[in-house]
Amino acid sequence: MGNEFNKFYLKDNTYIRYKVLGAGNNPLMLFHTIRNRLEYSYKVADLLKKKYKIFLIDLPGFGDSPINSKTNYDEEFFTESVINLIKELKLKNVILAGESIGAVLPLTITFKVPKLIKKIFLFNPYNYDNYFGDGIGRGNLFAKFIMFHISIPMLGNLFSALENKFILKNVMKGGFFDIKNLSDSYLDLLCTSLRKKGYVYHFRNVLSNYKSWVDSKRIYDQIKKPIKLIYGSHDWATDTDKIETKNLLGLKEFETIENCGHFSFLEKPEKVSAILTK
Repeated sequence: MGNEFNKFYLKDNTYIRYKVLGAGNNPLMLFHTIRNRLEYSYKVADLLKKKYKIFLIDLPGFGDSPINSKTNYDEEFFTESVINLIKELKLKNVILAGESIGAVLPLTITFKVPKLIKKIFLFNPYNYDNYFGDGIGRGNLFAKFIMFHISIPMLGNLFSALENKFILKNVMKGGFFDIKNLSDSYLDLLCTSLRKKGYVYHFRNVLSNYKSWVDSKRIYDQIKKPIKLIYGSHDWATDTDKIETKNLLGLKEFETIENCGHFSFLEKPEKVSAILTK
């Protein structure tokens, strides 16, 4: 996909790394999940690059976007950062699509700048945590064990610093229907983040702000743009979670991607791209 990356500077003196690709006229912005990076959307983008002008971004502090250890990485900071990028690029009639917290962002962004957004696609929205790492811990017992220990005050920093390829793979395994869809090369790319200054702070701070993502549900019924809601058949969301989100958004139904976990952009890129072209 080439190596052309751009930087958009934020108010905390860090920046968002982003990439623009595709030959289409319609702007499409794709958002990744917690612990992922803009390359998460490569497979989907490759299938859509003839139809859309695609904007892939490292959400603040993720991927190769740097970390400020004095920044509070809550929903509001992520939302405002992306809105400022959209305004800087002078984008209009934008289609927003994302996964996990990246599926909550299209809603919080649209709520604040509805005139700039055309429609939104929400894949496996992560908006149901009752405590630190609740959703991630639903994936498997290993993930639950890891999330519990990372959540412990003070000791959580030490435990988080122990993260390595083995731990990351087995936590992420809980988000796949078929773990073969997590390539070793992509896992190696994710592991480069472990060397970033402030990585432990950022990871724990993002997860500590789970309530800010859950609280965003208060604005769901005020979103008036076309919305598509999609879940993997084996996503972490319970049936109750799915129905609640559907009802809050005022939708009659949600779509299900069969044999798919939480990471649909990696597991079922063809299905995701087909949905995005409807």
